[in-house]
Amino acid sequence: MKKTNKLLYGLIALLACAAVLYGVFRFTKPKTAEGAKHITIEVVDKEEKVTSYELATDAEYLKGAMDELAAGTDFTFDGSDGEYGFFIESVNGLKAVYEEDNAYWAIYVNGDYGQYGADQQPVTDGDVYRLAYEISSW
Repeated sequence: MKKTNKLLYGLIALLACAAVLYGVFRFTKPKTAEGAKHITIEVVDKEEKVTSYELATDAEYLKGAMDELAAGTDFTFDGSDGEYGFFIESVNGLKAVYEEDNAYWAIYVNGDYGQYGADQQPVTDGDVYRLAYEISSW
C-alpha cells in the first residue's frame, strides 16, 4: 500500500510540475498581433551596406514576413530549425558561418537586440527589423 501511495504522490507532483511549466510558457510566450501590418526589414551586410525593404503583411512572426518578402522581391534567406528555433544562416546570398569566423546573423527590433529567433519574433505594425551580419568577439 505504501508503494502505491508513493507512486501516486510522485505522479501528482509530476503533473503539478508540468502544469507550472506550461503556465510559465504561456505567460512568457511573446504576444502576436493579428491583421495587416506595415513593417521594414533592413539587411546589413558585412561591409555595413544597408538594404531596406518595406512590406505590408499579415504575418504574425518575422519568419513569415521574411517568407512573403522573399516571394515578391530580390530578398533571399536560408536557415535551419534548431534547438532554439529558426537559425538564419544566409541573407541575400551572404552566409554567416560561426564555426569559421564567428559570424552570425543578428536580429534587431527597433534598434534593440532581438530576444527571439525569426520564427518566434512577433511582427508589430510600424516596427523595423534589422538583420545584421555580425562577428562575435567572444
